[in-house]
Amino acid sequence: MNYISIQNLNINYDELKVFENFNKEFKSGIHWIQGFNGCGKSTLLKSISGILKVPDGVVKIMGFDINSQAIKAKSELCYVADKPEVFPFMTGIQFLEMVAKIKGTKLTQDLYDWLDNINLTQFNNTEFSQMSFGTRRKFTLSACLIAQPQVILLDEPFNGLDTHTTMCLKEWLIQSKDTKCILIASHDTHILKEEYDSILNV
Repeated sequence: MNYISIQNLNINYDELKVFENFNKEFKSGIHWIQGFNGCGKSTLLKSISGILKVPDGVVKIMGFDINSQAIKAKSELCYVADKPEVFPFMTGIQFLEMVAKIKGTKLTQDLYDWLDNINLTQFNNTEFSQMSFGTRRKFTLSACLIAQPQVILLDEPFNGLDTHTTMCLKEWLIQSKDTKCILIASHDTHILKEEYDSILNV
């Protein structure tokens, strides 16, 4: 089963061709996206997530077109950008509750246990404007546990994380790889070592 299907994707920035007739399918597992800075890793993730509208080509999430069936497609995925940008006045728990509301669900005990495990509960009522980069990163990554999305897109997810949280995230990713499609754009290939199922060079 193809969790993500990309057909004839073309993306240009002025005269620069970032992707030309790009075709790729992803099944369950951890898929590593690597390449030099500026090669298009983040652009690819943003296009798959619908953050950037696909100008030419087709991207499907669990069979749903990210352009024409955006609501259904986006309900199947979670995208975490390389920079955790959230409303600065919003608290950590308010952010997670907002994600849950958008997904049509509520926060679970498993999520609260996760927050405890990565020492995040103490910041539940802290506004994002008052958080460190690492704490903001932890909250945005925690959103991946809400509503059990089938597709998870992570852009430099290990940046700013302490060692304990890095190991917790690594363990969760490995446990999830059989039932989810996880795309990771990162330079930190040593963290998951041989746990990824494919490598995409862009």
